[in-house]
Amino acid sequence: MPSTSKVTGTVAILGGTGDIGLHISRIFLTEYRKQFPVVRITTRNLESPKAQELKKLGAELHKTSESFDNVLSGIDVVVNALPTTIPDDVKTELAAAVARANPKVYFLSEFGVDYRLNEFDGYEHFDWRHKRAITAQTKAALEGKRTKLILLVTGMFLGWLFTPGLGIDIENNVYTPLGSGSVRFATTAEDDIARSIAQLAILSLDPETASTVPTDIRIAGQIVSHEEVRDAVARVKGVPKGEIRSRSLEQFNNNLKANPNDNVLDYIWVLIGQGKLDFSGENANELVNPGQSLWKWKTVEDQLRDSL
Repeated sequence: MPSTSKVTGTVAILGGTGDIGLHISRIFLTEYRKQFPVVRITTRNLESPKAQELKKLGAELHKTSESFDNVLSGIDVVVNALPTTIPDDVKTELAAAVARANPKVYFLSEFGVDYRLNEFDGYEHFDWRHKRAITAQTKAALEGKRTKLILLVTGMFLGWLFTPGLGIDIENNVYTPLGSGSVRFATTAEDDIARSIAQLAILSLDPETASTVPTDIRIAGQIVSHEEVRDAVARVKGVPKGEIRSRSLEQFNNNLKANPNDNVLDYIWVLIGQGKLDFSGENANELVNPGQSLWKWKTVEDQLRDSL
């Protein structure tokens, strides 16, 4: 169910055909089209099937290589869904262009774990190092500007959850937490992330609610444990409860420290074991979707049923 707010604005989604960008683009172009009649999207390939799908939904398409000044001109809300690995000179130019455009709201490309809680001293994954640098650079560029900067973290993407890389092997019905299988962690469906972005944009554009939106925000579509995921699989697939095979969190983390790698799932697996993805004590679910009155958060069971 889309928002009933009468607030309207324009939005630019940078990287609007990427993994999370495509979900954001679709939701703005369908469920929130009344609130955002102008939706500009940047993409590397204007003729790709994804880009053409969004064009049919009413998106204004722009090449990623186009001047940011052109793309952001007259825009109220900017959603950065670009990968953090874009060249440094592009990051610098984007921060400067956002400052020049001075939009009312700017979402940085966060949408994942709350890396502020990381304790990977000397071996942190490069993606989080990039995000820290981008955040610092953007805050400096926007100093003194009207732009509300929002850093939204969401826990695990629900679409990425069922992977042996996180100790969740639903095909073999085996679940391997680092440490206790009862440690809980946040997971949010990609479409629900997109809806949350749209709602936060609306709240930020409305003078009556703008002050309720903080810079650092967590959401959690569902908070589960390896044991609870196992139980959900048993219910949905009609199979016996799978085996829990706990591994040593300390040993795995020490090995990661001694042998850092580029697989971000290894690092997220550690964070789950450490309880640092448990957003149950602090999240903004009621701010973006009070009492689930706007939509129902997608659950692990919903995702399982969709995948069968």
